[in-house]
Amino acid sequence: MRARAPKKRAAAAPEKMKPERRELAVDENCVFCRIIGGEEMVSLVYEDDDAIAFLDIQPASTGHTLIATKQHYETLFDVPEELAAHCLALARRLAPGLRAATGAPSINLFCANGPAGGQDVPHFHLHMIPVQEGETFALQLPMEGVPIPQREELDVTAARISRALQEHQKKGRPVALKE
Repeated sequence: MRARAPKKRAAAAPEKMKPERRELAVDENCVFCRIIGGEEMVSLVYEDDDAIAFLDIQPASTGHTLIATKQHYETLFDVPEELAAHCLALARRLAPGLRAATGAPSINLFCANGPAGGQDVPHFHLHMIPVQEGETFALQLPMEGVPIPQREELDVTAARISRALQEHQKKGRPVALKE
């Protein structure tokens, strides 16, 4: 995986991307696949053989950047581990430039998975959201008004997850967590 420098362009002037591996965009109904295929306009931040980074058109803050795989995968749980690690490493490499360009001392990394999780584009992507000093990020943890569970409840849930993980590893397929 060899990274390429961002393409040169006038500041804030979106341009169609011309990826070398257009065949990776496999879902013609997916806006991110159309971006990767050069059919949609995008403000490109970075591109390599496996992933792209571009500005969100509905940003939570200035510089809100999306990192998406070039191959179509719906959620993080569909992405091969090596590619998911590549996207996280890419976020780490992009962060200093994003901080310098926006003046934001903090950057939140966020990944929604599935409609119930708030994912509005069914193509795996990470959000890099710059947060300025004094701003608040909408998702504050711990969440206000949510009761803190008792240790026993936490232990039961942890054991259930551990058992499901062991079953998953034995069978080589996902299992539903059930009480």
